[in-house]
Amino acid sequence: MKYCSNCGNLLSDIDKFCDSCGRNVDAGNSQPITNLVDEKGSIIDSLNEYVGNTNSVNLNWKDLFTDVFKSHSVDEAEDIFICGTKKTTPLLSEVSATWPRPWLYSRVFFIFVLTFILLRVCWDFFNNTNVIPGMIAVGAFTVPLTTLIFFLEVNAFRNISVYYIVKTLLVGGCASLVATLFLFSIIGFGEMDFAGACMIGIIEEVGKVIIVYFFIKRLLSCNFILNGLLIGASVGAGFAAFESSGYAFNILVNGYGLDMMMDNIYLRGFLAPGGHITWAAISGAAIMIAKGNKALTFEVFLNKRFWRIFFIPVVLHAVWDMPLNIGSDIYLIPCVLTLAVWVVVLILINMGLDEVKQYNTVEE
Repeated sequence: MKYCSNCGNLLSDIDKFCDSCGRNVDAGNSQPITNLVDEKGSIIDSLNEYVGNTNSVNLNWKDLFTDVFKSHSVDEAEDIFICGTKKTTPLLSEVSATWPRPWLYSRVFFIFVLTFILLRVCWDFFNNTNVIPGMIAVGAFTVPLTTLIFFLEVNAFRNISVYYIVKTLLVGGCASLVATLFLFSIIGFGEMDFAGACMIGIIEEVGKVIIVYFFIKRLLSCNFILNGLLIGASVGAGFAAFESSGYAFNILVNGYGLDMMMDNIYLRGFLAPGGHITWAAISGAAIMIAKGNKALTFEVFLNKRFWRIFFIPVVLHAVWDMPLNIGSDIYLIPCVLTLAVWVVVLILINMGLDEVKQYNTVEE
């Protein structure tokens, strides 16, 4: 085997160009992937090593947006949603290991935005109070569902149905809230200081990962890192959406007004991609990495690899809630944490695609 000296992508013996970065390939430019990792000392490489990835990582940020601006047919969109059934799940030999270029998530986002705008028109121009619950629901679910569709598109194995994802989103999201509240009722909670923020990070991430484990366990086809990311994101999206709708409702019933409620919906929507959805997605991937090729049992929680990776969302969540006043007027800390969590997610996607390559799937 040989690897691209520029990005570390696995190459076949007949490849003349790297299908990931496009670099011209020759024997003199290829080298063992471990050497590529050792020669780099960046933060990204440190994170890559921390999560246990032995291959070089290539974060193709632009590919996550390239196809968003292209024209796509309704048939293409429907094809993405028709997955995970006996007739639509591809064989492992048919799964592509190329870096994903998702786009449907953007269309889902605009559909929700358009729906929200129409509901606002009903309120702003006709003062129809009947649309307020709709605005809360649509506003709270817009970004979580958009991000969830992204993870659906990234799941190259296409082995998890939309039906199961919706069930995980709704039931799993609510169940994770119940698990979290149950843990809070046992452990208790004090003030929102640094210790309190750490406690929240631990309790809420533990509550979610228990439910993520349950839904992964029930799905026999869930055997890969990309699967764990998707199931985790489903639970996290439900948790985030229901929590956001609750905050919006409380603001309204406590007399702070519709404008403040809308500001809260906008803010939580803006910050949602860096919060519960991605934290739970990382937890799902941690379960799959610790599981390996073995059957999934509670012993996975005794695996050091699980705890190394699960420690990441716990810390990110704790820091997110800490009373830090650094750049609070521009939400600097949440923005930095969002960037950090997506670096980890992209590393895990790389690891997931490396799993595909192990099956000698498709020569691009």
